[in-house]
Amino acid sequence: MQHILEIDEIKKYDLVVCGGGFTGVACAYYAAKSGLSVALVESRGALGGVGTTCNVPFLLGGIDYEKDSAKYRFVVGGLFKKLYYDLRKSDDCVNVYDIDRERNPHAWFSGLANAIIYNVEKMKILLDSYIKEQNIDLMYFTKVIDVKRTDRIVDYVVCANKSGNIVLEASCFADCTGDGDIAALAGCDYVLGRDEDSLMAPASLIMTVDNVDTEKYLDCIVKNNSPRFRKKIEDLRQKGIWNFPYDILISAELKRKRLHMINTIRQVGIDGTNNDDLTEGMIQGRKENIELFKILKEHFDGFENAEIESVSEMIGIRETRRIIGDITLTLSDLFEGKKYTDIISLSSYSFDLPDPKKPSYQPLHGDKRVIKNNYTEIPYRCLIPKGINNLICPGRSISVERDVLGPIRVMGPCIGMGQAAGLASSILISCSEKNYRKVDESELQNLLRKNDCIIDSDDICIIEETI
Repeated sequence: MQHILEIDEIKKYDLVVCGGGFTGVACAYYAAKSGLSVALVESRGALGGVGTTCNVPFLLGGIDYEKDSAKYRFVVGGLFKKLYYDLRKSDDCVNVYDIDRERNPHAWFSGLANAIIYNVEKMKILLDSYIKEQNIDLMYFTKVIDVKRTDRIVDYVVCANKSGNIVLEASCFADCTGDGDIAALAGCDYVLGRDEDSLMAPASLIMTVDNVDTEKYLDCIVKNNSPRFRKKIEDLRQKGIWNFPYDILISAELKRKRLHMINTIRQVGIDGTNNDDLTEGMIQGRKENIELFKILKEHFDGFENAEIESVSEMIGIRETRRIIGDITLTLSDLFEGKKYTDIISLSSYSFDLPDPKKPSYQPLHGDKRVIKNNYTEIPYRCLIPKGINNLICPGRSISVERDVLGPIRVMGPCIGMGQAAGLASSILISCSEKNYRKVDESELQNLLRKNDCIIDSDDICIIEETI
């Protein structure tokens, strides 16, 4: 029997944002703040993506530390700054100036010292309030299942939820899924994983553990002279105790004392665009975390009286599709300091993208080359997929060489890209041709600065110690 999809409702907007992670929230927020009618579609029941539903409450890549002045600085502004100060006011994130950089319970390497660490449940509520404040039409538990495209224009997306099948029409669309789902449905070209075999960085199912004696754990790190316990883990492997393919322990205290995020699991061979892989990743990830927890309690100082608080309801994916854009940002661009005229955001994060087959190996760690311009600069044109006019793709699915994912895939620069996409949409609406390429880059950069966003090193500003 042939089943014909029945449409239960049609809605019209200026902009439809697909994906309610930090990228999508920033995009929707600034578009609506500029006067656009906006729909925000999210498949789960909370905003924040990996930062909430995957229990990774670290906003990375948006701040840095200036040694000479001993000051932390914002490298991403706009919504990133607003989040930090709003969370600080309610005591729902760690004040960066309260972190002891010499004995940091929140970081397993120096780059993570430059993070905003927050209460997950309070973050969910705060993001809800931002969306409601701007009268954005938020649709939880809603998934885009189809895209209608005519030539170079997306006409509408078809969504499904408990209320039925809904058509969302708009002048422009933002793919903030992180996986390039909308671009793929629209027939845009993309690449998946690394060139030689399409394999992607390992996935991680996060476990949170309560009642960890953090001071005892830090003493253990000092005693072993290693924040990741490589030698200790190799000893356990030789004894037949540690039978995992990864060889580092990653544990970090969260906003609440004695509560730790265990980001140790590294699951290879997971394709985040394949549902069978995601299902198996959840099953195996839960099993591995329970096995890992038993080892932590028995062999690692500070975990003797710990208890599992939760294992994430969603597996954390580091890498999937990358669109083929009008330009592709390359590793040589960063090392050679190539200057683009359409920079819309920065990242202060490092080259963090584990090898697909060797989950504890970072191919670019130890590389003596450095980013010439100090920060990863993200050009606007990387967000626009070839062959289509009214679709923009901010976030980790942008058009970059694979190794460049390391510094741009984390939440700080994703917020920066999202707010640029939202403001670009506000300019696009007034254009006769609905084509993101027609957005004047100088006008967009001026609008970003007017909204307290940061697009180059001259905009970087000190984080206030007291508020």
